[in-house]
Amino acid sequence: MNAASQCPVLAAAAALCDILDQENCLLSAMDVPAANLLIAAKLQAADRLVAARRLGGPAPSPASLAAAERLHGLAAQNKLLLERAITAQRRVMACIARAIPKANNRGGRYGAKGGAPTSGTIQPVALLARA
Repeated sequence: MNAASQCPVLAAAAALCDILDQENCLLSAMDVPAANLLIAAKLQAADRLVAARRLGGPAPSPASLAAAERLHGLAAQNKLLLERAITAQRRVMACIARAIPKANNRGGRYGAKGGAPTSGTIQPVALLARA
C-alpha cells in the first residue's frame, strides 16, 4: 500500500491533483468545453480534501510534502491557464462586439429621405455563447 491509500488527506489530494492535471492538459489545448466537464468533479475533489483535512492530516513526511508541492504547482498552473482562457474569451467577445455595428449597417437600408440612415443607435442583438 502506498501512503495515499493509507491516509484520507493524501488520497483526496492525489484525486484532486489528477483532476487538475486533466483540466490543465485540456486548457493548454484550449479545449474549454471539455475542461468545463471537469468542474463538478474538481469541486467534489476539493470538498473531499477539505473534509479529510478537517479530520486531521498526516504528520509531515516526504509523502505529504510531495503531495502538497504537487497540488500547489498544479493549482498555480490551473490559475494561469484559466486566466488565459478568460482573456481569449474576452478578446473573441470584443471582436464580435466591434463587428455588430458594421453588420447592422449593411446596404439595403434607407433613411426617411431615401439616403443612408443617420441614427446612431445600434439595433439590438442577442448572442449565445457556448464554451
